[in-house]
Amino acid sequence: MDALVEKARIAKVVYLLRKLSKKTQSKLAKTIQKTFQQVQKYENGRNSLSSPLLFAMAKSNGWDSNLLFNGIPSEMLSLLPLTEQEKAKKKFLDIDTNIAEERKLQRTYAPLMPQLNRELAGENTFQDKELPLDAP
Repeated sequence: MDALVEKARIAKVVYLLRKLSKKTQSKLAKTIQKTFQQVQKYENGRNSLSSPLLFAMAKSNGWDSNLLFNGIPSEMLSLLPLTEQEKAKKKFLDIDTNIAEERKLQRTYAPLMPQLNRELAGENTFQDKELPLDAP
């Protein structure tokens, strides 16, 4: 499975579970010892959640961890009150837009990665021109 597709799915599920739990981002953040800004990034698909953090989130909030790992957001949407479903659909579109932007960045920077990796490994990737012996 595509990692960005999974990142979007998890962001949507976390958002839905938080809404179903009637928690604010601040309250959710406290349960996992993060800031509400970090929770915003998770829910917007800007940052990824690790498996241990997903388990901690499920355990500390009484959520079914199976939903975090396998839940289908479009099916879970109907669990929200009708008044909240439209907001959630808009949120899903925002998440998908963020993921599309990340995918575009990945395509842009992917060709540069081999050279960057060599440079980070300490390899000299530029061509030295021979300098004259009397050069300063």
